[in-house]
Amino acid sequence: MNFLKATGHPIRFASRRRLVNTHKTARFYSTSVSSHGAAKAENSNVPWAIGSFLVFGPILFKLTSPPPSKKKTEGHTIAPHPNATVAAVEKEQVEEDKATTVPVKKVQKPYVLVGAGTASFAAAQAIKEKEPEANVIIIGDEDYAPYMRPPLSKELWFSEDPEAGANLVFKDWSGTERNTIYKDVSEYELIEDASGSDIETNKVKLLLNKSVSKLNVEDHTVTLDDGSVIYYNKVLLATGGQPKKLPTQTEESAHVTTFRNIRDFQKLDKVAKDGAHIAVVGGGFLGSELAVALAHRSGKENLKVTQIFPEDGNMANVFPGYLTKWTTSRVRKLGVNVMENSAVKSVSTDKESGKVTIELEDGASVAVDHVIVAIGIEPRVDLAREAGLEIDEKRSGVVVNSELEARSDVYAAGDMISFHDVQLGRRRIEHHDHAVLSGRHAGENMVGNNRVYNHQSMFWSDLGPEIGYEAVGLIDSQLSTVSVWAKATAQDTPAAAAASEAHSPRAAPAETATGSVTEAVKAANKTSIQNDKFGKGLVFYVRDKKVVGLVLFNVFGKVQEARNIINGGYTSDKIDGLVKQFDIYSKDD
Repeated sequence: MNFLKATGHPIRFASRRRLVNTHKTARFYSTSVSSHGAAKAENSNVPWAIGSFLVFGPILFKLTSPPPSKKKTEGHTIAPHPNATVAAVEKEQVEEDKATTVPVKKVQKPYVLVGAGTASFAAAQAIKEKEPEANVIIIGDEDYAPYMRPPLSKELWFSEDPEAGANLVFKDWSGTERNTIYKDVSEYELIEDASGSDIETNKVKLLLNKSVSKLNVEDHTVTLDDGSVIYYNKVLLATGGQPKKLPTQTEESAHVTTFRNIRDFQKLDKVAKDGAHIAVVGGGFLGSELAVALAHRSGKENLKVTQIFPEDGNMANVFPGYLTKWTTSRVRKLGVNVMENSAVKSVSTDKESGKVTIELEDGASVAVDHVIVAIGIEPRVDLAREAGLEIDEKRSGVVVNSELEARSDVYAAGDMISFHDVQLGRRRIEHHDHAVLSGRHAGENMVGNNRVYNHQSMFWSDLGPEIGYEAVGLIDSQLSTVSVWAKATAQDTPAAAAASEAHSPRAAPAETATGSVTEAVKAANKTSIQNDKFGKGLVFYVRDKKVVGLVLFNVFGKVQEARNIINGGYTSDKIDGLVKQFDIYSKDD
């Protein structure tokens, strides 16, 4: 300080420890001089020092005193410590600035849905219905928004539109135009990476062409394949399954295709032209549907279709023997060369001609232009396994509790879950209806419903617009069966059923039928089965004298009655009375 230099005498201003007495804080300052010449200094400088103190004292006091604090305790102001620093003053100023700034809305942690299939789409709908402001992200490894898979092996093949493979628009059996993709991509908030999770929007966010490489249930994070991380509120695993390959399929070939997604359909759509010979390996739901669909196209494209499988006939793993034989004969009448009891030994491709040779276990061989492998799927559970979730090794699914939760804040739905059915025990189901309902149920529980999943799901398969069936429960050819049959009418077809059910279990989530029954009946295939022995009927599957499954063969609109029977725990001796609920004789000629 300048006045110290002028006097030549070192003067020190010091503060003692603050004393607080209820309402007041006292400050003490003291001065000292050197002991040398103390008496002289006292006599000669006292008046000057007093004057200096009176002039500069207030200034020093002002400079060394911190601004008054705004903190209050029990209604009294507490003064700051006299040694308060400039940093403390600046901090208080920042806090004051924050108090006067308009708060920025914070985007909540997202609900992350891993997998862009039907289950995730249904879950996203449920979450948004319950919590419209929710931050929802669907992550998919394809370049399409969520879509339904059933039309890929059914209605799309019967379309008269040459561009159906590109635009994915089809008419269902009733003639109603529909799109394979649930919602146009423009209805989503497209994001490109993990940073998009913080975008504020009321739309569901969609992250395409990305996969999740790691799930950390402790940190509540998912890591994308690009290394970026999303912190989630709750997460749904709906990763579905990947198609099985032939055990003998050791090399990749452009002429051998597994069938699962839109790209597979579009590839086969281009191949199935100009007299091509196509082999379908597999005799279950998918293989039989594809064989019939390709046979339908053979009329205008002159295709040759061969179906190969090791079982006794089409659907042999689910139908009783007599119905398997009947179904196989129908598939043959539609133009398919069915080779039952034929196991594939090897598949090889001639690189020059592109022809594919299928060697069979019995020594026979078949040369074709393209092979479609449709022998089932393997649940995609690697992500869950690496995250430490429990895997049902018998059924190859992620184990969930009755609320579809695998761990705290981690839910799962669709093809890849192993869940407990109150009536039928632990199960894993690979069908559309289960994906819709389990996805929706998981979504509702993620926002706090916490309800038990007790839906008895159904599945269906159509061999064209005239022959189809719907089923509920355990459908296994190894079980005992009781069947009841009647003559079919013109309205006992999948085409008529598609138009007659206002809330069909075959529909997309939240979709209702809008077609005409009359038009659907007119559109039915000319090869009528009205006079056939197995025109329409019911097949009851029995285990330990209890009805555990039911196939409705060309009987439509009665799925809920079938569910009630399974959930009711009826025994086989009640079947005669149960048949009355289905009115299968009411329309007989």
